[in-house]
Amino acid sequence: MPAQSYTYDDGDEEAELECLRDSLEQMDNLADKTTQLLKVFDIRLKNLGRVIAPIYKSTQKLTRLYDNVETTMGSLDDILLFFNVAKDESDTIRAGPDESELLPYLDSINRLKDASDALKQLDLDSALQSRQEIHELLRIGLGNLSQLFSQWLKQHSGGIDPAAYVYASEIPTFPTDTVKLLSMLATYLNLVNDEVSYDLRLTKTYAGIRTRHLQKSLAQFSEMCSGYVRSNTFDGQHGFGEGGGSRNIMSEVRFCTIRNENWYEPGTSPFAQYTVNIAKLFEAERDLVRQIMPTVISDETLFVTIERPLESYINTGEKTMAFIFTSPIYEVLHALDVYGYLLETESVLTSLLVSKQGQSNGIAKMISRLQAHMSKSFVALINLLRNPFKEDTMPKQTGGASELVSNTLTFLSYLIGYKDLVINMFLSLGDGHWNQDGSQDSPHMSHQASDPNDGLSIFQHYLRDVIDAVSYTIEQGGKQMKRPTLQFVFLINNHSYLARTLRDTMYAGDDDLQSLGLGDLVGRSALLRVESQIERSRKGYTATWKAVMSSFPAATLSPAEKLSAFTQGMDEMVRSHRAYDIFDTDVRAMLISDATEAVVPDYDMFLRQNPDKSPEFVRSMKYTPRDVQRKINGMLDD
Repeated sequence: MPAQSYTYDDGDEEAELECLRDSLEQMDNLADKTTQLLKVFDIRLKNLGRVIAPIYKSTQKLTRLYDNVETTMGSLDDILLFFNVAKDESDTIRAGPDESELLPYLDSINRLKDASDALKQLDLDSALQSRQEIHELLRIGLGNLSQLFSQWLKQHSGGIDPAAYVYASEIPTFPTDTVKLLSMLATYLNLVNDEVSYDLRLTKTYAGIRTRHLQKSLAQFSEMCSGYVRSNTFDGQHGFGEGGGSRNIMSEVRFCTIRNENWYEPGTSPFAQYTVNIAKLFEAERDLVRQIMPTVISDETLFVTIERPLESYINTGEKTMAFIFTSPIYEVLHALDVYGYLLETESVLTSLLVSKQGQSNGIAKMISRLQAHMSKSFVALINLLRNPFKEDTMPKQTGGASELVSNTLTFLSYLIGYKDLVINMFLSLGDGHWNQDGSQDSPHMSHQASDPNDGLSIFQHYLRDVIDAVSYTIEQGGKQMKRPTLQFVFLINNHSYLARTLRDTMYAGDDDLQSLGLGDLVGRSALLRVESQIERSRKGYTATWKAVMSSFPAATLSPAEKLSAFTQGMDEMVRSHRAYDIFDTDVRAMLISDATEAVVPDYDMFLRQNPDKSPEFVRSMKYTPRDVQRKINGMLDD
């Protein structure tokens, strides 16, 4: 098919172009008019915004005013309800709390408290009247809660025996649930009490009940102390002498003339038991107070609770001190034991009384007085042994062991049981403090401790000086005997008792300081000195038996007269020996042996050298050598 050819008309093109130009002009005009219209609309909108702004602000103010009116009306409704709280809660409050469901009662008290706070802001007579009614209900309600608090406390505050428990933590107080309820109640009462200014005296309520509990629990110990003092006080024990310088004379007489059979045993002091148990009981009470009472009043509550029981304890302690200070020297053992218990419990009692220095000072005062008394008593013992025998303390004329010697040695054996306490005390007092009266140069006293800076060495020095003083006492006692034979019997008997005591308390090879005995502490040299004195006295005793045969060498007497004088002397010696108190079998054997050796061989020789069988001689010969031996063997029998 042949190709087609296209041709364009210039006239048509121009017509189209003209049409386009007209359209563009119309669009430009329309755009200009639209722009002008928008400008006018913008101006009108701005004008409208300026007109509406004040109206909007007024609307906000109206909204806030409406909200305030709503709130005020709501508050007014609440206030009107507060006026009715007293009426609404009266029956609940007056009926008292239900022990099994306490929270509703606490809610009622809270509503009363809130109403009281709200009405306090109103200066209206009707509000004042309502507040008075609310305050009265609060008084009743808090009183009921306080009464419930007391009731729960009393359920487990009837007294216990603290001695039945080893540790304070073992002492029963309250069940856990009861403790929680008491704690909740105490915390609430303390808080509300501060807010409503109503004096609940919560501390006084707790202390009143628990103080009686403590007093009842401790009464047995106070009574035991009083009974101990009554039963151990002797006629003539009076006055108040703290220490050796002012010791009661009757106490010295008893120590010198009456052998003590009831030595104090460690831990048996009623006051020592009182001390241990009051500390345990106070510790348990402190823990209970901290569990129940609010922290802000717990310390004060504890002190008020234990104040009266503590005063009673200190008063009992003062009476016990008075008894100890006027008792014989051996009661120092009692003082030492109490002193040790006080030292052990002082930190506990002081910590409980950290804010009450007056009461803790009472305990410190007892400790200080005991220290002073004991140090003076140690001096008093030395001084007594140096000047032992006065008109009313003379030894018996029986040759027996001196009560003073016996009491002193037994006292020392018990004293060593408190070695640790005594060592610390002696270290603070210094070496030789017992010789400060100028007698340190006495031949019966040693010079100084091996180590003046060691408490044990000082204690050993003291013991050596006491043993030397005991030996001196024995010598002085011998001089009081009225017959030479009796003098030597007394010396032998008492020095042998001393030597045996030292020997029996020597535990050689034992390195444990706690097991050292009296003999170990004074050393073997002290024993050797005593044994040498025994040998010297035995020679004197033998000489008195030799004197029975003093007639044998006489040239002016006939054999019969010599024999008659011997028989008379022999009978007198045997008769006198029967009155002697010699209970030590070793000493009895020693005296019999010495008497036999002194008499029998010489008597036998005399008979051999005088074979005279004259009637006069035969009548004078009352005893054969074997008879003499038998009489000597039985001379100490009853």
